[in-house]
Formats: sequence, C-alpha cells, structure tokens
Amino acid sequence: MRAQAHTLEGVAAALLVVATVAFTIQATAVTPLTASTAGQHIETQHERAASGLLETERANGNLSRTLRYWNGSAAAFTNASNEGYYVGETPGASFLLAVEETFGDRAVAYNVNAYYVGSDGERRVRRLAFHGQPSADAVAATRLVTLYDNQSVTERNGTRFEPTAKTLADVDATEGERYFAPNAPGHAYAVVEVEVVVWRM
Repeated sequence: MRAQAHTLEGVAAALLVVATVAFTIQATAVTPLTASTAGQHIETQHERAASGLLETERANGNLSRTLRYWNGSAAAFTNASNEGYYVGETPGASFLLAVEETFGDRAVAYNVNAYYVGSDGERRVRRLAFHGQPSADAVAATRLVTLYDNQSVTERNGTRFEPTAKTLADVDATEGERYFAPNAPGHAYAVVEVEVVVWRM
C-alpha cells in the first residue's frame, strides 16, 4: 500500500514538472533573434567600431591633434560651446568628425571624454563632445594618448589641422592660459585616456 502511494506521488510530481516546462516554453519563445540577443549583437558591433576607430585615429595622429585643438586663454577646446566642449556640430577634420561619420547617421548617440590625472593626483574627466546621458545599453571603448611638451597647439586650415607656433609647454608657461591637463615632469606633457561612449537612441 505504501509503495503504491509513493508511486502515485512520483507520477504526480513528474506530471507537475512536465506541465511547468510546457507552460514556460509556450510563454516565452526564445530564438537567436529575440530582442535581447539582437541588442547584445548590436552593442558588440558598436563597441568594436568605436575601438577600431580610436585605434585608427590614434595611429594617424588625428586623436592627438584633436586633443591639442585648444584655446589656452579660454581654457576650452577651440570653437567649442560655452561649456568648453562640442555639442552638435563637430570641428571638421578632427577625430570627432570621424566619430560623427561613423555613428551620427545610424541613430546612435555618442559622448567623447578625456580622462587625465590632475595636479592633486586624482583622476579627472574633461568632456570633448556631449550628446546626453547614456542609456543602460551604452558601450565604451578607450585608448591612451601621450602628449609631449614640444607638441604644438593645432588650428584648422580648411580640411586640415595644422600646428601653431605655440606648444603645450608654452600654454602651460603663459600667464592667463592653461591646458585642461597639468604638465607632468619630463618631456611627456600628459597621458590622456580618450573614451568613446556609444548608445542607441
């Protein structure tokens, strides 16, 4: 009698498990193209595109030239907004133009930040381009750029960035002017980590 009761309990438990699994499968159809999987795929694509763009622009020097497109007396990037960074239109020929061409027409928003070590030894951030608060699905890529004392502040000449006669060390030594990162001892002026944050709108 006890054996029969245990058998019936086992059968009932098995039926309950099978019914639960069947209900779950019907309630959520999981395929490789569900929204979460597709979203993850797009985020991975954005991250790789941003990483590749940073590497290319660092290798051709455009990343450094953009960081040196600087107005020392205004302590801001040249022709930037009142806040000192770019909102909307980006300076032509710059790294930001390459970011805009890569992501701007794909319903993708982006921010570009420059991280550096302040004079107090703390890590600080300077916005280079700002398009809003990133969403939860935002991805980021970074690259380090070393700036040197003898590198010139740049200016635009048509579609090119060209060096001026003033170096970063000159900006640091001129009263009433300053660069966003402090001048480190030695020939290297500063090491800046450039971050591109990308998200779907």
